[in-house]
Amino acid sequence: MTDTAPSSSADAGRSDIEAAPRPSEAARRWRMALVLAFGILLVLDWLLARLIWLPFYFGLFFFLVAGMLAGACSFRLACPARPVSRGRILLAAVLISGLSGVATTIWEYRDVVGHRIGERRFTKARNTAISERRPMVEVDASIEEAFTAALRADYPPGGPIGYVRWAVSSGEMTLTVLGCEDTVSIDHRGLAWMLRTLAAVLLVAVGLWLSFESLRSPVRTSNILVPGEEAED
Repeated sequence: MTDTAPSSSADAGRSDIEAAPRPSEAARRWRMALVLAFGILLVLDWLLARLIWLPFYFGLFFFLVAGMLAGACSFRLACPARPVSRGRILLAAVLISGLSGVATTIWEYRDVVGHRIGERRFTKARNTAISERRPMVEVDASIEEAFTAALRADYPPGGPIGYVRWAVSSGEMTLTVLGCEDTVSIDHRGLAWMLRTLAAVLLVAVGLWLSFESLRSPVRTSNILVPGEEAED
């Protein structure tokens, strides 16, 4: 009598199936993976909000990288939840990328208010402050206060929501700081701002999908051939 040993690929498939967690545990691991992916993106959003201003929209490329990075870091945590349906993966990618887009917009608003809106602007106001021996931080604080007040008055309720309304409508406004007027603006405004923001959200979703897509298989998949096996045509 002779014994026949199963192939290594069959062993791997059987062990994966036998080691499959209970449905409740699988759901818990899937949720934990999604929370981890969003947490990673939340940290990266601060950097993404700055990179998005790069010339020729090159900064958008990093949103795809961020989605793939967040998905890759949380993929191992999600492995016990396999198989995950296409619909669940797609829904998770869209939901997380949407929340990430909101976070990126908030970071962008804070960056514009704190740095970009007064950059290379209000030269007269700064010269006046220097002649009166007043600190530059006072000018910067006045610019921030004037900008946020204008958003509240013209684009209620102000804050990030007012910033979005302003960016989509005009992206420019005239402010008075220390008795001196100047026009402030952002590089991407109007339709360009809307398309750029939507593209960033979609690229994050694509990155997450590419990282989680193999979870649809009930067993682990690999593109590395086991010795003795031949590639399928």
